[in-house]
Amino acid sequence: MYYFAYGSNLNKEQMMSRCPDAIPVARVKLHGYQLTFNRVADIVEEEQAITWGAIYTVSSEDIKKLDRYEGYPRLYNKMPVTVEDNLGNIYQAFAYVLTIKGLNEPSDGYYHIIEQGYRDWGLPQKPLREALKRSRLRVPVGHSEGLWRL
Repeated sequence: MYYFAYGSNLNKEQMMSRCPDAIPVARVKLHGYQLTFNRVADIVEEEQAITWGAIYTVSSEDIKKLDRYEGYPRLYNKMPVTVEDNLGNIYQAFAYVLTIKGLNEPSDGYYHIIEQGYRDWGLPQKPLREALKRSRLRVPVGHSEGLWRL
């Protein structure tokens, strides 16, 4: 099964320590969703947006560990997603999304773990920085043209 990571689990060292059976597969993008922070990473629907991330192949044991770590089903719920790599390959995966939406700035430590994950996968840093700006300004997705649209 494919797992779409867009937050702290992009950090390969962290992901491998949590889920030793996980296999990094590809950097990918999710169309129609925007990265945001409500203390922790989340994605919200936004028609013109792209969320960058990566997919891992995960075992049933890894999924159990991820469920515990992500606070499923209270903090995060699971959602099926269709993502695309740079070669146009399509993958069906699952992602975790927050059950309660909002905008709150992440801790510096948490943000830096995600930032390292973006470096690990060679992802563009600008969308991550823009998500942080929105959380600091508490600007909801879709309410400030040009602030984060790429």
